[in-house]
Amino acid sequence: MSLNPVRIGSLRTVTYLCILAALASGCVLAQSQVQPNHGAASKTWPYSGPIFGNVGAWWMNVLNVNEKAAFLDGYQMAMAQGLSRIEATCKVLQDGVKPSSDQQAFLNQMNAVIGVCGQVSDFAGFEKITPKDLDDFYSDPINQFIVLDWSMGYLRDKATGRKTEGQLLDALKAEQKEVHDCSKYPHICKVGMEESGPAK
Repeated sequence: MSLNPVRIGSLRTVTYLCILAALASGCVLAQSQVQPNHGAASKTWPYSGPIFGNVGAWWMNVLNVNEKAAFLDGYQMAMAQGLSRIEATCKVLQDGVKPSSDQQAFLNQMNAVIGVCGQVSDFAGFEKITPKDLDDFYSDPINQFIVLDWSMGYLRDKATGRKTEGQLLDALKAEQKEVHDCSKYPHICKVGMEESGPAK
């Protein structure tokens, strides 16, 4: 059975969003308004309503130090397991490629190898992210609506040196713009954006 790389990526994204939604929902149900943590490093959010969609407020004002460490540890463990599985799948696919007189079948095999093996790097490097990295990222109010999946990839690229400072800055500015002009996440852009202040 050939694996569809697009489907793998979609399932991974859905899984992350489900995890985040479950955690955020639990926090929202536990308290109808965001309550700052005692001893939190930053209290810059003017947004005091429910935090659905407001990842930065959830990270900075709802989670305490231990919860942040536990969340990040779980995320990193999940990505390490994903890395191990996709590396194993990549090896199986590579080992299964055999010369064939059926050119289309051979191309299908090669496309599967390229698609799956090309995703190995997507799962690597997350162990280098620290809670402070996320604190620093979400301490800027313009970043508070950027989804966790994107911010983790950004911080991974920054920590591993996978991208230059210029590339990182360009990617961050583009993401901030898309988030705050509602072109990327229209369903969460409308939630609390006026209270928290849109990007200029």
